[in-house]
Amino acid sequence: MLQDFLSSVQTEVKSRIKDIIGESNPIEKSMAYTSMLPSKMVRAGLVIASGEANTNIDKSSLVNMACAIEMMHSYSLIHDDLPCMDDDDIRRNSPSNHVVFGEANAVLAGDALQALAFQVIAEDEKLDDGQKIKAIKLLSSACGKNGMVYGQHLDIENENNEHTTQLDLEQIHHLKTGRLIECSILMGQISSSINLDDQKKLELFSQKIGLAFQIKDDVLDIVGNIEKLGKNKLSDIKNDKSTYVKIVGLENAIERYESLTQDALLLLRNVSYDNDEQTDKLENLANYIINRES
Repeated sequence: MLQDFLSSVQTEVKSRIKDIIGESNPIEKSMAYTSMLPSKMVRAGLVIASGEANTNIDKSSLVNMACAIEMMHSYSLIHDDLPCMDDDDIRRNSPSNHVVFGEANAVLAGDALQALAFQVIAEDEKLDDGQKIKAIKLLSSACGKNGMVYGQHLDIENENNEHTTQLDLEQIHHLKTGRLIECSILMGQISSSINLDDQKKLELFSQKIGLAFQIKDDVLDIVGNIEKLGKNKLSDIKNDKSTYVKIVGLENAIERYESLTQDALLLLRNVSYDNDEQTDKLENLANYIINRES
């Protein structure tokens, strides 16, 4: 069931992204290269799974917002792989963007994807102006100076830092990875009919799942299969990153993301949706996040 749902999301969102980006010049080709590589599209799935329970959002708008989330994610991956950042030459079992198109074009492609993400929301024909403003505010807040970008800064600053604490690391993970996952779930609930208490539960659910996602990544960097990961293994060790495994150990890291997921699922099960089937999709995605192998 979940694989069918994710497969449908991948097909629909990738087709839309391909049409939006085009291929008329080298920057568009660079943008499309990373955006169209095989990927799980968990974030897009979270947008649509969350939003299908929202009767105030059209399905086509959910697809556009899922595209915006995935383009923003692709931008972050392109920049994350750059030599001045994490210096990785493999992404999704293919050469990183800067290896294929050069560093300058990779930077420009990432910049263009970021701008295009907002443009897709602004040009949506079914969202009203208020919904567009809320969606853009959610995305810009998640990815800007107090979100993903600042998380990347802290991640780099904490390389070779023996004094990074578990609390410090959770803040880095929340900003660098968790905020975009949180945004994916909340974006689907723009103009939602669920009550404020349930919206708060959903927000806490998304925060816990976002943190669990990144802790799982830290674990996979140690124990994962390189072919399934689609990127270089032990890259965190190479860059002397502060990771959950490094700070608390492998067993404690696994215990932490499992505990976060269970807490998240308990919150989700107490949200009163109009359609319980949509809660099942979010629950299945949460379990997929911690059980995945890549």
